[in-house]
Amino acid sequence: METATQPLPPRRALLSLLVLLLVLAAAGLAGCEKKGAYELTNEGLALVRAGHPDRALRRFEKAIRVDPDYPYGYYYAAGLYNGRHQWRRAEGYLHRFLELRPEDGNGWYTLAFCLEGQARELLGEGATDLHGAALRSYAAAHPPPLASDRALVEGYLARAQEAYAKAKAAGLPIP
Repeated sequence: METATQPLPPRRALLSLLVLLLVLAAAGLAGCEKKGAYELTNEGLALVRAGHPDRALRRFEKAIRVDPDYPYGYYYAAGLYNGRHQWRRAEGYLHRFLELRPEDGNGWYTLAFCLEGQARELLGEGATDLHGAALRSYAAAHPPPLASDRALVEGYLARAQEAYAKAKAAGLPIP
């Protein structure tokens, strides 16, 4: 026995239609409001070029949150942290970048710079502008007074030397 479907009362039909429209609109907006990591990173680079490093850093870190497997948010955030001498934060981001792009010579070079920065801070003002072999020679001739600091400097410089070697192996012209 077939029964004819009864039309919904006008109020109920209107309410159902309204709910359906709200669900469809919410679904459409959810996809539109989210920027991708690539776009956020490009915005961050534009902000760096415009002289707004704090705003740029927020974009890079948002890119990391949006897509933790997109490497360049880490790389550019690390560069800004290097510039601020926030070495450990930079180093953490560089390690993640290099997990994602282990053959990237620029990443290895930037990590070496970061490690040397940490060593330079322990060595003091005389080491400010030194890199590579010159920094290692300075550290040997002017070690920090504390044995724990000497060990840290040696560790940073050894790891920096390894990172420079990886950068060179990746094709960067490292002397």
